[in-house]
Amino acid sequence: MKYTRRVTDLETALRVLALLRATPIADEATLVGSAALFGFETGVPPFTEDVDVCVPEELVIASGEAIVRLLTAQGFAHELGTATFTRSDGTTFDLLGHGDVAAGDHIGGHGALRVMVFEDLSRVVGALRATHALPGGCRALTPAGFVATKLLTERGHKGTKDKLQALLVLAERASDARFVGDVEAIFGGVEAVRREDARASAEEAVSALGDPDFRDAGAEGYASAWQDARAGLAVLLRLLDRVDSGAPAGDIP
Repeated sequence: MKYTRRVTDLETALRVLALLRATPIADEATLVGSAALFGFETGVPPFTEDVDVCVPEELVIASGEAIVRLLTAQGFAHELGTATFTRSDGTTFDLLGHGDVAAGDHIGGHGALRVMVFEDLSRVVGALRATHALPGGCRALTPAGFVATKLLTERGHKGTKDKLQALLVLAERASDARFVGDVEAIFGGVEAVRREDARASAEEAVSALGDPDFRDAGAEGYASAWQDARAGLAVLLRLLDRVDSGAPAGDIP
């Protein structure tokens, strides 16, 4: 898979988590986004330039000023009222939030630190705890949590990349009954219209990847993985059909 952008790596992701553990965030940090691929065994490369970390919204509200102060003391530049931190050595990370699922997508925190709080991350990271502990502390999305958040979250920039990553993990773990059941359980907890949106956006991503002239921000590295993406899409479609039919979560025949 060819990819020409500067990318981050596992070492950087772990370094970011170690820095956050020295703040009031402690072990409440969870690797999400493409960087969550560093948190479990997979052959799918993240192809990401930064690290996304999800933290409890109430912690941002209570300790936002202290978090910013301690991170800037570690050499990070931070723009007031944002959640992006950058350092001269190239380390870049964004803080996201999880909170009350019923509150939907919104901006959380106040003062120096404001974070985007996403409904789907709140459901997967907070309510369902679809995360697992990392050996050095903090947490990361489980494979099922990763797939669900990537397929359910819609964003214009790098949206195709999100769907392709999820489909490649689906293809990779299609024979894992527990994984399949966990993905079904998450999709079973969202509205039917959200599942239909996930289905449509995944189909669009695979169709786009099959174009010989395929170009999409962040997704070019997956151009050679079309067959695997198609296989993942087939798994997803069968999985969603099972959820829509009300069948018990489990392996896909």
